Amino acid sequence: MSTYVMFLRGINVGGIRVPMPELRKVLADAGCRDVTTWLATGNVRVDFDGSADELKTVAERAIGDAFDYEAYVLVREAETVRDLVENWPFTLDDAHHRYIVLGGGAAFEAAQAAIDASPHDEHVAVFGDDLYWRCLKGSTTSTPVAKLLAKREYKATTTTRNLNTLEKMVPDQA
Repeated sequence: MSTYVMFLRGINVGGIRVPMPELRKVLADAGCRDVTTWLATGNVRVDFDGSADELKTVAERAIGDAFDYEAYVLVREAETVRDLVENWPFTLDDAHHRYIVLGGGAAFEAAQAAIDASPHDEHVAVFGDDLYWRCLKGSTTSTPVAKLLAKREYKATTTTRNLNTLEKMVPDQA
């Protein structure tokens, strides 16, 4: 049994309603244990007897069937999420948001080029398949990186989470 963290993309916006108590039941019925959710944005930690790819397949099918939409779920091992949190590469301060763009590693070069072409107070760094993103508070939707990630080629395969949320999701070290 392994511990995984899942991120559902695009729920509780645009008419796709997924209540967290129902989501926990659907995942438990699909074979997940110790299902915990955070916020109403599809942040889930589970124990599952299988690989991350198997969990993705099981979760997408179960969630899609239960809530009648094409579910898209990103799955990471809990240790990978802990590593993301512990290796934040930028200065911490109150003026900036700290984000992880899950699935955004492929966008790194384009994101860096967007920053270089139109300098803003934002920074990106790649970590495996994911992207660290730091931007000024109040500019989250207007920066070059935000505009890039909103494009169809990235919007369908990425989801962004505040690092504060991820800090709460990773289990304590044993």
